[in-house]
Amino acid sequence: MRVFHPGEAMVRVTRLRLIEIGVAVMLTMAALLFVAWTAWAAEPESIGVSDAWVRPTIGEGRTTAAYMTVTNAGETDDVLKAVKSPKAARVELHETKMTDEGVMRMRPLVDGLPIVAGGTAVLKPGGMHVMVMGLESGLEDGDALPLKLEFAHAAPVEIVVPVRTGAGGDHAHH
Repeated sequence: MRVFHPGEAMVRVTRLRLIEIGVAVMLTMAALLFVAWTAWAAEPESIGVSDAWVRPTIGEGRTTAAYMTVTNAGETDDVLKAVKSPKAARVELHETKMTDEGVMRMRPLVDGLPIVAGGTAVLKPGGMHVMVMGLESGLEDGDALPLKLEFAHAAPVEIVVPVRTGAGGDHAHH
C-alpha cells in the first residue's frame, strides 16, 4: 500500500480544486451568454404595423391593394424592401403620383419604401400601397390575407390583413 506524504496530498487536492473551479467558471460563462442571448432576443421589435386592410377583389378579379401604417420605432433608418403573400403570385410596393400633365400614374417602388428612424410611412389609397396580384381566389369583405413584410435591417413582420371596403373614393384598386 502506498503512503501519501502531506505535501503530495495537498497537490492532488489543489489539482482537483482547480478542475472544479474551471468547470464552475465555464458554466458561469455559459449561463451569462445564455442570459445575454435571451435579453437580445427579447428586445422589442423596432417595426410596428397598424391600421392594415385590403380591398375586396371585384368580380373574378385576382388583383387588389393593401394599405397600412408602418412605424419605425428603432434608432436606425430602415427600408421596407418587399411584401409577400402565400396566396398571391406577386406582391409589389407601388406609389401613385400625379404627373405634370395632371394624370395619375402608378409605379413600383423598386428600391423599397424608406422609413426613417422614429418615423412612419402611411400606405393609403391614392398614394403608396401594396399591390397584390395573381391571387389564388377572390377576396370578399370579411376575409383575411396573410402578408409578410421584409425589411433591410429589421426582422420580417408577418400580419393577417382584414379584407374590407374602405373609404377612398371610387378608385377601386388603388
